[in-house]
Amino acid sequence: MLCCLNFTHTPIFVSHIYIVIVPLASPYYIFFTKSNKLCLNQTCDSGSFKFSVNKLLLNLNFSIDRIYHHNGIAYDYYSRNDIEQAKVGDQWKIWPLPNEIYQIQNNSSMNDIETSPFVPSKLLFVDKIYVMTDPRLTERHANLQKALSRQGISVKSIEWRMKWNLTTCNSISSHSYVYKRLNLKNKPLNKQQQRKCAVTMEHVDAWYEIAERKIPLGLILEDDAIFVPFFKEKFARMIYTAIHSGALRINGTCAKSNERPISDNEWIDQNPMIVIGTCFNFHGQCFQKIFSNAPPILSTHKSNPSRCTHAYLLTSCSAQALVNQIQAQNNDFWPSDFMQNMLFPLSSTLQSFWMDPPLVYQGNQVFDLDNLSSFREQTYMSNR
Repeated sequence: MLCCLNFTHTPIFVSHIYIVIVPLASPYYIFFTKSNKLCLNQTCDSGSFKFSVNKLLLNLNFSIDRIYHHNGIAYDYYSRNDIEQAKVGDQWKIWPLPNEIYQIQNNSSMNDIETSPFVPSKLLFVDKIYVMTDPRLTERHANLQKALSRQGISVKSIEWRMKWNLTTCNSISSHSYVYKRLNLKNKPLNKQQQRKCAVTMEHVDAWYEIAERKIPLGLILEDDAIFVPFFKEKFARMIYTAIHSGALRINGTCAKSNERPISDNEWIDQNPMIVIGTCFNFHGQCFQKIFSNAPPILSTHKSNPSRCTHAYLLTSCSAQALVNQIQAQNNDFWPSDFMQNMLFPLSSTLQSFWMDPPLVYQGNQVFDLDNLSSFREQTYMSNR
């Protein structure tokens, strides 16, 4: 009997019907999907009844470390109250948009407020969206395009980065390029490093390109990125706040190198990376994570800058500072997140800001109600 099954988050496959046991308020329910129709059956009850998707989501058991994915959207503890709402929660209003600032300060002119120029991405100030991926991961590509479109972001601005794979990254013909690009010590990569070479090179190539092309602001994503509700507006509020507070400069003015690194909490005289994603439930210490309506914050993390590398922003200045620091010393091979953790403390100008609550999650670290098979795969471990 279904009511005797042990509680699990793992999908059970039966023919073409997918059964996922999900933790609803009480009692447990079985969630059936077939032919794109949603139906909830109460456990041990022969009767069935249909719920709207929003009703399903409202009855899920949300907690700080439990995130659900449905239809390209990540529903976390901090966005539960966004379900069935037409606008973001009031806690986000502490980071006002330009028109709200103008309304509050009647004596202020809109000309005094820096606003975004036209950008093809339709995501404020973001000139280019880089996606680290592989040609075979078409399911992830489709899901990401759908997720961005739902948020009103142009998929035409995506630059799919899929040059590297296990073979090309470790071939004899690529050896010189890879070692020069990463400024590696003259020693071979072990098997684990070889498997992580491709995704690392995609990230580093994006850093070089943002620096060389002087792209004012680039968003770097991995292909299983999923976005919280009202992502576009929350992102806009964060960007304007970062600009107004001095943390972010879009005009190409870079912090100059000094003999000693900047302090851990330097806010203005720095070249920023803004980390908008998270993994493993990492949050800044000042974020009131126990409250579902916790106000958003940015916090500095120079000594431990990375919070996984599936969603972060770089300016042309911070990308150039990363490239400069790569070339400043011979390096051991590190995956992109560990590389950032190594490079930022060494740099005299690089600073990392964490966005809380996070705006982006990794598909392979959530409870996936859509049951995307590629979300269960660690792609860098593939023998491709």
